[in-house]
Amino acid sequence: MKKINSNIRVAELDTLSDVLIRMYKDSSAAENALSKDTNLSLIMAEVEKLSADITTAIKSDRVSSTLDEADIARDGIIRNLGDALTGYSAIPVAAKKDSAQNLLAVFSKYGKQITQKNFAEESSLIESMLEDFGAENLSSDIAALDGVGELISELRTAQDSFNKANDEYTKASVNRGESATSVKKSLISALNDKFVPYLSAVAPLADYKDFATKCEAEIIKANATVSGRKKTDKAK
Repeated sequence: MKKINSNIRVAELDTLSDVLIRMYKDSSAAENALSKDTNLSLIMAEVEKLSADITTAIKSDRVSSTLDEADIARDGIIRNLGDALTGYSAIPVAAKKDSAQNLLAVFSKYGKQITQKNFAEESSLIESMLEDFGAENLSSDIAALDGVGELISELRTAQDSFNKANDEYTKASVNRGESATSVKKSLISALNDKFVPYLSAVAPLADYKDFATKCEAEIIKANATVSGRKKTDKAK
Protein backbone atom coordinates (compact mmCIF):
# COMPACT_ATOMS: atom_id res chain seq x y z
CA MET A 1 0.00 0.00 0.00
CA LYS A 2 1.40 3.39 -1.03
CA LYS A 3 1.80 6.16 1.51
CA ILE A 4 -0.04 9.48 1.31
CA ASN A 5 1.68 12.13 -0.81
CA SER A 6 3.15 14.69 1.60
CA ASN A 7 2.10 17.48 -0.77
CA ILE A 8 -1.55 16.83 -0.03
CA ARG A 9 -3.38 19.97 1.02
CA VAL A 10 -4.56 20.45 4.58
CA ALA A 11 -8.26 20.34 3.66
CA GLU A 12 -7.71 17.25 1.48
CA LEU A 13 -5.95 15.46 4.32
CA ASP A 14 -8.75 16.40 6.68
CA THR A 15 -11.28 14.84 4.30
CA LEU A 16 -9.17 11.74 3.71
CA SER A 17 -8.64 11.11 7.42
CA ASP A 18 -12.38 11.50 8.06
CA VAL A 19 -13.11 8.90 5.39
CA LEU A 20 -10.53 6.44 6.75
CA ILE A 21 -11.90 6.84 10.28
CA ARG A 22 -15.48 6.30 9.11
CA MET A 23 -14.52 3.17 7.17
CA TYR A 24 -12.60 1.82 10.18
CA LYS A 25 -15.61 2.29 12.44
CA ASP A 26 -17.89 0.62 9.89
CA SER A 27 -15.48 -2.31 9.43
CA SER A 28 -14.80 -2.80 13.14
CA ALA A 29 -18.50 -2.91 13.94
CA ALA A 30 -18.54 -6.58 13.01
CA GLU A 31 -17.31 -9.29 15.39
CA ASN A 32 -14.00 -10.12 13.72
CA ALA A 33 -10.26 -9.88 14.22
CA LEU A 34 -10.19 -6.26 13.06
CA SER A 35 -12.63 -5.19 15.76
CA LYS A 36 -10.46 -6.83 18.43
CA ASP A 37 -7.12 -5.53 17.12
CA THR A 38 -5.70 -3.42 19.95
CA ASN A 39 -2.76 -2.16 17.90
CA LEU A 40 -4.98 -0.89 15.10
CA SER A 41 -7.38 0.59 17.63
CA LEU A 42 -4.60 2.64 19.22
CA ILE A 43 -3.39 3.86 15.83
CA MET A 44 -6.88 4.89 14.79
CA ALA A 45 -7.48 6.65 18.12
CA GLU A 46 -4.40 8.80 17.41
CA VAL A 47 -5.53 9.44 13.84
CA GLU A 48 -9.02 10.40 15.01
CA LYS A 49 -7.67 12.90 17.55
CA LEU A 50 -5.35 14.50 15.01
CA SER A 51 -8.15 14.59 12.44
CA ALA A 52 -10.33 16.48 14.92
CA ASP A 53 -7.43 18.83 15.70
CA ILE A 54 -6.83 19.64 12.03
CA THR A 55 -10.56 20.33 11.52
CA THR A 56 -10.50 22.82 14.40
CA ALA A 57 -7.30 24.43 13.10
CA ILE A 58 -8.74 24.81 9.59
CA LYS A 59 -11.84 26.52 10.99
CA SER A 60 -9.65 28.92 12.98
CA ASP A 61 -7.60 29.77 9.89
CA ARG A 62 -10.75 30.44 7.89
CA VAL A 63 -12.18 32.65 10.63
CA SER A 64 -8.95 34.67 10.69
CA SER A 65 -9.14 35.12 6.92
CA THR A 66 -12.76 36.27 7.19
CA LEU A 67 -11.78 38.86 9.80
CA ASP A 68 -9.07 40.25 7.50
CA GLU A 69 -11.54 40.44 4.61
CA ALA A 70 -14.06 42.28 6.81
CA ASP A 71 -11.41 44.81 7.81
CA ILE A 72 -10.35 45.36 4.19
CA ALA A 73 -13.99 45.99 3.25
CA ARG A 74 -14.55 48.70 5.86
CA ASP A 75 -11.17 50.32 5.06
CA GLY A 76 -12.18 50.63 1.42
CA ILE A 77 -15.46 52.33 2.31
CA ILE A 78 -13.68 54.81 4.60
CA ARG A 79 -11.32 55.78 1.81
CA ASN A 80 -14.20 56.12 -0.67
CA LEU A 81 -16.13 58.29 1.77
CA GLY A 82 -13.14 60.57 2.28
CA ASP A 83 -12.58 60.87 -1.48
CA ALA A 84 -16.28 61.62 -2.09
CA LEU A 85 -16.42 64.39 0.51
CA THR A 86 -13.15 65.89 -0.69
CA GLY A 87 -14.46 65.91 -4.26
CA TYR A 88 -17.78 67.50 -3.33
CA SER A 89 -16.03 70.17 -1.26
CA ALA A 90 -14.16 71.33 -4.36
CA ILE A 91 -17.07 71.69 -6.80
CA PRO A 92 -18.34 75.19 -7.69
CA VAL A 93 -21.88 74.62 -6.45
CA ALA A 94 -22.37 76.53 -3.23
CA ALA A 95 -25.07 74.35 -1.66
CA LYS A 96 -23.25 71.08 -2.28
CA LYS A 97 -19.88 72.57 -1.40
CA ASP A 98 -21.16 73.85 1.94
CA SER A 99 -22.74 70.49 2.78
CA ALA A 100 -19.55 68.68 1.82
CA GLN A 101 -17.42 70.95 3.98
CA ASN A 102 -19.72 70.38 6.96
CA LEU A 103 -19.40 66.64 6.55
CA LEU A 104 -15.70 66.78 5.76
CA ALA A 105 -15.14 68.60 9.04
CA VAL A 106 -16.61 65.57 10.82
CA PHE A 107 -14.68 63.06 8.70
CA SER A 108 -11.41 64.96 9.24
CA LYS A 109 -11.64 64.34 12.98
CA TYR A 110 -10.89 60.71 12.12
CA GLY A 111 -9.45 60.70 8.60
CA LYS A 112 -8.30 57.84 6.40
CA GLN A 113 -5.47 57.20 8.85
CA ILE A 114 -7.82 55.29 11.13
CA THR A 115 -7.51 52.40 8.69
CA GLN A 116 -3.93 52.00 9.97
CA LYS A 117 -5.02 51.53 13.57
CA ASN A 118 -5.31 48.15 15.23
CA PHE A 119 -8.65 46.38 14.89
CA ALA A 120 -10.03 47.42 18.28
CA GLU A 121 -9.03 51.08 17.99
CA GLU A 122 -10.30 51.37 14.43
CA SER A 123 -13.64 49.86 15.46
CA SER A 124 -14.00 52.38 18.27
CA LEU A 125 -13.20 55.29 15.95
CA ILE A 126 -15.62 54.07 13.28
CA GLU A 127 -18.42 53.77 15.81
CA SER A 128 -17.69 57.32 16.98
CA MET A 129 -17.63 58.65 13.42
CA LEU A 130 -20.91 56.96 12.55
CA GLU A 131 -22.47 58.44 15.67
CA ASP A 132 -21.26 61.91 14.60
CA PHE A 133 -22.68 61.45 11.10
CA GLY A 134 -25.98 60.45 12.68
CA ALA A 135 -26.44 63.91 14.19
CA GLU A 136 -29.77 65.43 13.17
CA ASN A 137 -28.21 68.69 11.99
CA LEU A 138 -26.19 66.78 9.36
CA SER A 139 -29.08 64.85 7.82
CA SER A 140 -29.83 67.54 5.21
CA ASP A 141 -26.14 67.77 4.27
CA ILE A 142 -25.96 64.02 3.76
CA ALA A 143 -29.15 64.05 1.68
CA ALA A 144 -27.74 66.84 -0.51
CA LEU A 145 -24.77 64.78 -1.68
CA ASP A 146 -25.55 61.83 -3.94
CA GLY A 147 -23.89 58.63 -2.77
CA VAL A 148 -22.68 59.90 0.60
CA GLY A 149 -25.66 58.54 2.52
CA GLU A 150 -25.17 55.19 0.80
CA LEU A 151 -21.48 55.12 1.75
CA ILE A 152 -22.29 55.86 5.39
CA SER A 153 -24.87 53.05 5.36
CA GLU A 154 -22.33 50.73 3.76
CA LEU A 155 -19.83 51.59 6.48
CA ARG A 156 -22.40 50.74 9.14
CA THR A 157 -23.04 47.37 7.49
CA ALA A 158 -19.30 46.70 7.05
CA GLN A 159 -18.64 47.54 10.70
CA ASP A 160 -21.43 45.20 11.81
CA SER A 161 -19.92 42.45 9.64
CA PHE A 162 -16.50 43.09 11.16
CA ASN A 163 -17.93 42.90 14.67
CA LYS A 164 -19.51 39.54 13.87
CA ALA A 165 -16.28 38.21 12.34
CA ASN A 166 -14.32 39.47 15.33
CA ASP A 167 -16.65 37.68 17.75
CA GLU A 168 -16.17 34.45 15.79
CA TYR A 169 -12.40 34.95 15.75
CA THR A 170 -12.31 35.49 19.52
CA LYS A 171 -14.36 32.35 20.07
CA ALA A 172 -12.12 30.32 17.74
CA SER A 173 -8.96 31.67 19.37
CA VAL A 174 -10.05 30.39 22.78
CA ASN A 175 -10.27 26.85 21.39
CA ARG A 176 -7.32 27.09 19.04
CA GLY A 177 -4.40 24.72 19.41
CA GLU A 178 -1.68 24.16 16.83
CA SER A 179 -1.83 25.59 13.34
CA ALA A 180 -3.36 23.46 10.58
CA THR A 181 0.05 23.11 8.92
CA SER A 182 1.61 21.84 12.13
CA VAL A 183 -1.19 19.32 12.74
CA LYS A 184 -0.89 18.18 9.12
CA LYS A 185 2.68 17.01 9.76
CA SER A 186 1.60 14.98 12.79
CA LEU A 187 -1.39 13.48 10.99
CA ILE A 188 0.67 12.57 7.91
CA SER A 189 3.19 10.90 10.20
CA ALA A 190 0.53 8.90 12.05
CA LEU A 191 -0.96 7.69 8.78
CA ASN A 192 2.21 7.07 6.77
CA ASP A 193 4.45 5.76 9.56
CA LYS A 194 1.90 3.76 11.55
CA PHE A 195 -1.43 3.23 9.81
CA VAL A 196 -0.25 2.39 6.26
CA PRO A 197 2.61 0.04 7.28
CA TYR A 198 0.43 -1.83 9.77
CA LEU A 199 -2.50 -2.17 7.40
CA SER A 200 -0.15 -3.33 4.63
CA ALA A 201 1.11 -6.09 6.90
CA VAL A 202 -2.34 -7.41 7.86
CA ALA A 203 -4.08 -6.77 4.51
CA PRO A 204 -3.76 -10.41 3.34
CA LEU A 205 -5.81 -11.60 6.33
CA ALA A 206 -9.47 -12.25 5.54
CA ASP A 207 -10.91 -9.95 8.21
CA TYR A 208 -8.76 -7.03 7.07
CA LYS A 209 -8.80 -7.45 3.29
CA ASP A 210 -11.95 -5.46 2.50
CA PHE A 211 -11.03 -2.61 4.84
CA ALA A 212 -7.47 -2.45 3.49
CA THR A 213 -8.69 -2.45 -0.12
CA LYS A 214 -11.09 0.43 0.54
CA CYS A 215 -8.44 2.46 2.40
CA GLU A 216 -5.93 1.90 -0.39
CA ALA A 217 -8.47 3.12 -2.94
CA GLU A 218 -9.06 6.33 -0.97
CA ILE A 219 -5.33 6.99 -0.62
CA ILE A 220 -4.78 6.36 -4.34
CA LYS A 221 -7.60 8.79 -5.14
CA ALA A 222 -6.11 11.46 -2.83
CA ASN A 223 -2.63 11.00 -4.32
CA ALA A 224 -4.07 11.26 -7.82
CA THR A 225 -5.53 14.64 -6.93
CA VAL A 226 -2.09 15.85 -5.81
CA SER A 227 -0.39 14.46 -8.92
CA GLY A 228 -3.02 16.01 -11.18
CA ARG A 229 -2.48 19.38 -9.56
CA LYS A 230 1.28 19.15 -10.16
CA LYS A 231 0.74 18.44 -13.85
CA THR A 232 -1.63 21.38 -14.15
CA ASP A 233 0.87 23.70 -12.45
CA LYS A 234 3.66 22.59 -14.81
CA ALA A 235 1.45 23.17 -17.83
CA LYS A 236 0.83 26.81 -16.87
